Amino acid sequence: MKSQLQLKKAIITLLFVIIGTAVFAQGTGKISGTVTDQKTGETLIGVTVKIANTTKGSSTDVEGRYILSGLTPGKYIIQASYIGYSTKNITEVEVKATGSTAVNIIMSESNSQDLNEVVITSRASQESVNTLYANQKASLSISSGISAELIRKSPDRNTSDVLKRVSGASIQDNKFIIVRGLSDRYNSAMLNNAVLPNTEVDKKAFSFDILPSNLIDAIVVNKTASADIPGDFSGGVVQVTTKDFPDNKFLNFSLGTSYNTQSAFKDFQKASGSKNGAFAAYNKDRDIPSSFPSRADYLTKPISERVALSRTFANNWGYEGVKSKLGPVFQANYGATKRFKDDSQFGTVLSLSYRYDERLRKSDQISYNGEAMGDQFHDEVYNFNTNIGALANFAYSWGNNKIALKNIYNRVLENQFTTREGIDDSQSKFFRTADYLLQRSLISNQLSGNHLLSEKNKIKLDWNLNFANTDRKEPGFKRMEYQEGSDGRYSRASIPSSGQASPNLGGNFSSKLNENLYGGSFDITIPVQWFGDKNKIKLGYFGQYRKRDFAARVIGFVRDGNFDNSLLNIPQGQIFTSANIRENGYVLNEITNGTDAYDANSLLNAGYIMFDGYVTEKLRLGIGARLESYNQKLNSMDNSSNVLNIDTTYTNLLPSANLIYNLTDKASIRLSGSQTVGRAEFREIAPFSFYDFNRNATVIGNPNLKQSKTTNLDLGYAVYPSSGQVFSVSAFYKDFELPIEQTLQIGTSGRTFGYTNSKSATLYGIEMEFRRPLDFIGGEFKNITFSTNASYMKSEVNVAKTINKTGKRPLQGQSPYLLNAGLSYASKQENSTGVSLLFNRIGKRIWAVGNVQDPDIYERSRNVLDLQLSQKFAKSRAEVKLNYSDILNNKAIYYQKVKGSDPDASFDEKTDNVNISDRFGSTFTLTFSYKIK
Repeated sequence: MKSQLQLKKAIITLLFVIIGTAVFAQGTGKISGTVTDQKTGETLIGVTVKIANTTKGSSTDVEGRYILSGLTPGKYIIQASYIGYSTKNITEVEVKATGSTAVNIIMSESNSQDLNEVVITSRASQESVNTLYANQKASLSISSGISAELIRKSPDRNTSDVLKRVSGASIQDNKFIIVRGLSDRYNSAMLNNAVLPNTEVDKKAFSFDILPSNLIDAIVVNKTASADIPGDFSGGVVQVTTKDFPDNKFLNFSLGTSYNTQSAFKDFQKASGSKNGAFAAYNKDRDIPSSFPSRADYLTKPISERVALSRTFANNWGYEGVKSKLGPVFQANYGATKRFKDDSQFGTVLSLSYRYDERLRKSDQISYNGEAMGDQFHDEVYNFNTNIGALANFAYSWGNNKIALKNIYNRVLENQFTTREGIDDSQSKFFRTADYLLQRSLISNQLSGNHLLSEKNKIKLDWNLNFANTDRKEPGFKRMEYQEGSDGRYSRASIPSSGQASPNLGGNFSSKLNENLYGGSFDITIPVQWFGDKNKIKLGYFGQYRKRDFAARVIGFVRDGNFDNSLLNIPQGQIFTSANIRENGYVLNEITNGTDAYDANSLLNAGYIMFDGYVTEKLRLGIGARLESYNQKLNSMDNSSNVLNIDTTYTNLLPSANLIYNLTDKASIRLSGSQTVGRAEFREIAPFSFYDFNRNATVIGNPNLKQSKTTNLDLGYAVYPSSGQVFSVSAFYKDFELPIEQTLQIGTSGRTFGYTNSKSATLYGIEMEFRRPLDFIGGEFKNITFSTNASYMKSEVNVAKTINKTGKRPLQGQSPYLLNAGLSYASKQENSTGVSLLFNRIGKRIWAVGNVQDPDIYERSRNVLDLQLSQKFAKSRAEVKLNYSDILNNKAIYYQKVKGSDPDASFDEKTDNVNISDRFGSTFTLTFSYKIK
């Protein structure tokens, strides 16, 4: 018995040893990082990095990276050497038993004739300069960004939250980026150097809320143009990068939940029998039955057949009360790099994220027609949201070559049920419901390569092939209205009796959008010995083809023939049962127009050439030109079924010049000038008309919209005192020709938003960024970092004084100022404690441009304060985070100044006409994460 017990113990012990061997590191660590040129900021290929006084070492790859593995715990000196550069020794590099110590090395060219005599020594703590700021310093264009490290210290769950922290950037509708006060349509988004598709049907915008923040390695916003980036922007180009070669093998997960003060455990409403969308799927009975014919065929059929076809639709109009619950937030990540004997390596990064959330938004609205009040109502908006994201990156490098395959998939389901109670313009009471569902997915695949073509001449080739698909479905958007009956209850349904359906009275709207994007590019970098320095010529090609198919159908119930009026008093859940769909009862009518469908495509071909180098010891010049040819086609119909074909081609030569004068190794002055364009999007030129229930307004395109053009000037100063520290200030000026804006349309029934070209506009401003630890106050403050960025901007569009008494107004979407500020604390011990307090505020901005009848609609300033507390334990393998977001819970208010009053005056709750007042509640999020490897 005893021997059996000992055998069992031995087996169990052996199993633990095997598991421990497989799961945890072998008691050895590694040192990894990148080697860059101090002057240009470029990574260096072929640098020898080794442990000093040993033969253990490696060379940097095509991206300037190195790894020294199999090191026993302790402190080391590493040495980097390269022909033409001073040898560098990095001391006090501490290696732990597990994990990787990151040491990024900055190399400087040697002026000595005997290179062996020049050795520079630096401590690891000094040498590991924050990579993000190092890149900003070396970047040819003026840029701002945020690193993965800072993302982890913030309470942000998705990329749109992260972007609020970037200097000069803000977020609109919790999704869309505003750069330097310019609306989302003036900004572009790129993922790993490939242009991202639009995720929205109504605007040129990428919805950054669909990218979970844990998938991001770094975000940089380029605010000035250079010839090697696409020219379709005036505000900024958002460049999101994801990791491919992990420095250290890892396997980790996190699990959490969130509690919203306005939503958690409250009474919610949702469509009867509907799924909550926990897996981003919806009930297919929302779709239009496959047997339902086209509008033309349906309307020609006799009443008996129309009744039979109307009965094929599911009776899913009812709704029910539920108690809201807390949803999970889950993430799992895996990464590994396998190095082979020939120094080639294969990297893998896999990530899976899931979030389910139930939120209540409370909204009060008044629809104004000029100064006259229209509908006045209160909304309870119940949201059931699911976000599923996955990332799979693979990379292989050998010698001076690298090939990477990067893939992202994301699916979002937004299920929103709204109850609306109020009075219309005749003072009649009403109760309305809206059952809306949006399912959207994004697939992004990229194959890219980096190659050093000539070891001797250092000619480099970078290329990228990419595909992206956006799929967007809005199935069964149903709206219903009940009027107050004689009994004082909302008991009488408002169903049209004219034979013409109404989308907001028993209406059923469905739409599908599918867009494919195909892209390819290559860049060739050729070093040249011009001006007596190592400079470069860069040239390349960029091509992109987009194809979109969009179709919507608008169907609704009407009263038929000698209608039985008693059917109007049936509750919403039973009103459209099969028994009530009959002759002299309810029957479907379709009002889909020719404008409700379009197909479109565009082809962009671009080539560029540029010079980047030092014309003197301290003066760097980047100058070039980009030639872009853009063809856009759209096919649709007008409401009279006349064919509408749009076919336009623009050819633009876009010059750019960037001057950088390095006052010292740590400070520089920048001057930039460029021309860029703003192209109309498919939706902006499509004649399609859509009713936005949340805004209580219709949105319609303009086939006559023209391309805009922008002249940009920037002047900036930046200093990077030491690791992780920055102070920068820049002034900018932009002159717009034919800027595109969203405007209120006059002479329409109800409120309608459209798109127009203003004649011209100007924008100027100044922005500042500051970040540094507070160790200058005292040693006890060394672990506390203060950061802030602020922008002041002013834009002018000339308008008629009948519209605005001053004769001018700001650009739509442009804020006069924005402010981000933060304090963060991170202790240095193994089981560290972290605290971050972050503040964000933007100035009022025009939400929609007015006209002679309707004043501009402004979005009021709103203060956002976020707090994060974190604590690591179990030798830093485990961590608990508590986030408290939107602590102040300010209302989001959209308002109009009284016509004839000063439009620049501050918001006055007593006199201004408040259109919308939203409150979202504050949110607590608790997350537990654990590193298995």
